[in-house]
Amino acid sequence: MRQGQSGSGMLSWSAGRADGKRSAAARQARSAPRAVTRGESTAPQKVDGRAKVDWLNCTFDSPPMSLPGLIAFIGTCMGGRPIASELDGGLFGFTERHKLKVYLGGVLVEVGAIARGGEAQRGRWMLQLTGKGCGMVTDWGSLRELLEGLGAKITRIDLAVDFLYGEHTVDEAVSMVQADQFTSCGRRPSTSVAGDWLDGVHGRTLYVGKAANGKMLRVYEKGKQLGDLESNWVRFEVQFGNRDRVIPYEAMTDCDGFFAGAYPALAGLIEAAAESIPTTQTETVTNLGHLLYHLKRCYGKAIHQAQEIASASDTDLIEEFRVIGVPKRVKPSGVVAGLDWSELQDQIRSYQS
Repeated sequence: MRQGQSGSGMLSWSAGRADGKRSAAARQARSAPRAVTRGESTAPQKVDGRAKVDWLNCTFDSPPMSLPGLIAFIGTCMGGRPIASELDGGLFGFTERHKLKVYLGGVLVEVGAIARGGEAQRGRWMLQLTGKGCGMVTDWGSLRELLEGLGAKITRIDLAVDFLYGEHTVDEAVSMVQADQFTSCGRRPSTSVAGDWLDGVHGRTLYVGKAANGKMLRVYEKGKQLGDLESNWVRFEVQFGNRDRVIPYEAMTDCDGFFAGAYPALAGLIEAAAESIPTTQTETVTNLGHLLYHLKRCYGKAIHQAQEIASASDTDLIEEFRVIGVPKRVKPSGVVAGLDWSELQDQIRSYQS
């Protein structure tokens, strides 16, 4: 394990790269693929700060800072949280993958990776932030400034919008497809489905477009995916790739605009979307509530008998079976946001009804 050192000084060296970046930009402008813009659709945009980054991949030339320094700076973008790194194999043709992990609940939780090495990469590095990692970022402006200073190329960014109470649904998205509301330049994108479309119990997913073509929308029943079969929570998530398009840095900080501009049908959805913190708390309550419900269902009688027969106290039982850590299904950002016990109790009872 390695702990990052100070990441200060980023702004001073970024200015020194300006001339090189301008000449590179001029060359790129003559032959570059089209840029992703907020105007990919001509529909009016309703922006209300609801979309969020849920995945980020980018590559850049070897930076004028050490690996620990880069990791430390990323930690400052996560609210000053220290980040540990662990070398573990390779990633996407890079020979070194340094997993990024943060301490939560006394254990290390993986939030992304930095990859480098390999003759074919010619000194390039890669930063990857998973959905968990993106949920930890509190200062997207500084992270954007870092990547701009590095001249980074964003190769993938996912922008997600959540509807906790079913304000917009998978069925509605299907109707939008049938009404040609995803059609752009006279072409309807391809579609596919996955999940429980026969009974509609365990969750469904609609895909519009293809990731291989550089843009895809996933509409899925997020609450059911998490195990709450009564949940109405639906997520609309646009995945942008850099095939035949340049993903601008603004997509990291103007998520609503780029989400709304991805397809004509999406512009009117933003105002009804859930805010990020309530979304995070709902996901954590759902996951923890589901796990605790099954703990009671499967082992509640065993716990009762341990108290009745072996005279175990409540404290004895908790200390015997408690394992310090964060369950894999619980978002780290949800742990940071905090929860009320009454919320968890309500969630557990909802599974019993």
